Amino acid sequence: MKTNKHPKVSVITVSFNAVKEIEKTILSVLNQTYDNIEYIIIDGGSTDGTVDIIRKYADRIAYWVSEPDGGIYFGMNKGIKVATGEWINFMNAGDLFYSKYVVEKVFTNEYLQQTKVIYGDVYKVIGSKSRLIKGMPIRCIRKTMPCCHQSEFVKTYNKTEIMFRADKYKLAADYDVLYRIYFKYGEDSISIVNCAIAIFDGQGVSTTKKRLVFREDIDIRKEHKNFRWYWDRFKDSVKKILYKD
Repeated sequence: MKTNKHPKVSVITVSFNAVKEIEKTILSVLNQTYDNIEYIIIDGGSTDGTVDIIRKYADRIAYWVSEPDGGIYFGMNKGIKVATGEWINFMNAGDLFYSKYVVEKVFTNEYLQQTKVIYGDVYKVIGSKSRLIKGMPIRCIRKTMPCCHQSEFVKTYNKTEIMFRADKYKLAADYDVLYRIYFKYGEDSISIVNCAIAIFDGQGVSTTKKRLVFREDIDIRKEHKNFRWYWDRFKDSVKKILYKD
């Protein structure tokens, strides 16, 4: 059994003091040609003019709020709670859809009823340079995150299951969610599309704090009894000795 075409897609943007980036992200979402998008913005209490830009587009935003929260994953959870779409995508401040046709292209396809995550490729931008990062086969999740959350569409089949464990994981909670879905529902629950979904800033925290992300990844694999954890833990212990961190 396949899903209906043109399901409602909730695009959620989380922001905080992003006055230089927020407008291009908003326009990237609002200019999509897909006809069934619910746009949600969760701002963490910005004081730099970000909220003024959000208000500028308020009549085209389904829901927005600006108030202090615990950080990016806490904000993303708030977005999940208010979303009414069948699918969710996170296009946070500074991120962009690759083109105005992306959502339409993804959802002109029909997916199996059991599909819970769809993902594709992204362009990583650092300064004036960009490079394409292909979405890896889902089985690679045993070693690493096979995609970026900007390139994911997650089905809202069970909001409790797709919520980020923000208290436990500060940098790799998106890996944790995908890991849990994959190991509960199997490969048939994941669909990969051969197209670029998003453009993201390669100087974000998940890139600049790779060692910390790696350590959270280890904990996630350990929790799911992935035997690769032993090898990763050994490598990390050696690095701690060599670099004394």
